[in-house]
Amino acid sequence: MADRKEWKEQLLSKLLDQYEKSVTYAGENKVKQVFSVKPSDIFKGYNKDFLPPEQFFQEKEFERLIRQMESEGLIHVVPPNTGILRQICAVPERWEDYYACLNRTEKNILKKRLEEVYHRFCQCDLLEAYGKEKLQTLKNSRARKLDEKKVEKEITEAEAIWNLVQFLKENQEKQRTTLEREMSEAVLHDSKQWEKIYRKKVCGILEYTGRYDEPLAELEEERERQTALLEEFYIYSNPAYIYLKGDARICLEDGRELRIYHDLPMSIPFETFQKAKSIHIRDAALMTVENLTSFHRLEREHIFYLFLSGYHTRTKQALLQRIARENPGLSWYHFGDLDPDGLAIAGHLIRKTGLPFQLCAMGVQELQRFQTYAKPLEAPDRAKAEAMIKQGSSYAGILRYMLEHNCKLEQEIISWQETRLESFL
Repeated sequence: MADRKEWKEQLLSKLLDQYEKSVTYAGENKVKQVFSVKPSDIFKGYNKDFLPPEQFFQEKEFERLIRQMESEGLIHVVPPNTGILRQICAVPERWEDYYACLNRTEKNILKKRLEEVYHRFCQCDLLEAYGKEKLQTLKNSRARKLDEKKVEKEITEAEAIWNLVQFLKENQEKQRTTLEREMSEAVLHDSKQWEKIYRKKVCGILEYTGRYDEPLAELEEERERQTALLEEFYIYSNPAYIYLKGDARICLEDGRELRIYHDLPMSIPFETFQKAKSIHIRDAALMTVENLTSFHRLEREHIFYLFLSGYHTRTKQALLQRIARENPGLSWYHFGDLDPDGLAIAGHLIRKTGLPFQLCAMGVQELQRFQTYAKPLEAPDRAKAEAMIKQGSSYAGILRYMLEHNCKLEQEIISWQETRLESFL
């Protein structure tokens, strides 16, 4: 059974709810409105016959509360001066006291606070378009129709989004490698809130700006797009490691030296390359490899291997371009899956790095030679192949063969059969 405090809060809340949903609150009323509730809306079973003794005493306590509130001028009862309560009416002059008693914020004030947040968004280049859209939505909505709890939640989330985007901008400016959970703890004071609530929202807002269409152009999976987008700001879900093998020497700024060998593959944090004074590749060629299994399987002198892991990221793009600058004369090769997505990755790699990569073991000959291991194309494969041909892909001949013969090939079978790829170089 409820007590006096609960009854009072329920009563004031119901009266306020009526008021905030009314044309009076919107300033559109043509006649004076009366806001009221029945006693039974608060005290279930009020004034019914044969109440149990405990409920009878509760009913009397409820009546005493109503009379007390009436004497304080918070409400008035209709009809007055009768023993039985019929209707409990609001006193409009006391709305502010209702809000204070309930520790509740008026909807007009909430709307104004939300508008202020989105006006601030308009002062940030990455949030401007989103802020303007939200302001237009608010302009077209009436405060009386807003849900208080939803608006308060939106204000909280909008403030968090603002703080996260400011962190991203600063991180990008400083080129500071930061992990997602570190950012979450630093900004939200909770290492899991970013992933749970804000990752998708913030990435969606950033993508909405249209500034990152180019790095995301070839990416279809949502998670993959988010990862690539965050790397533009030097934010990583896990420490960024680069898998390498071949003959190379990396000299660090403090004088230390890292040696890489063909028979000793290494995984090196990207930050190490940021601190490197020089990167000297002693092999004649560099080959990027799409999948890790093939990276480990391949072995050939005079070729330096770098594991690409699908679409290359900003970190690998920067590393490849630096290697090219410091090692003029290198030959460049790419070895990946022989399917529409693998060819799209190769094209993406060439466009983003500006380097003269040649395909290795990714042509019609390989589809014919390893046809025993080929797999049929799926609907997304066909759609991508047709789109690439329409866009004028330089791999149109290979793509047409795949479509005509309904086949594709994963690179692992080729590297398993020919670890040195001698037939292809």
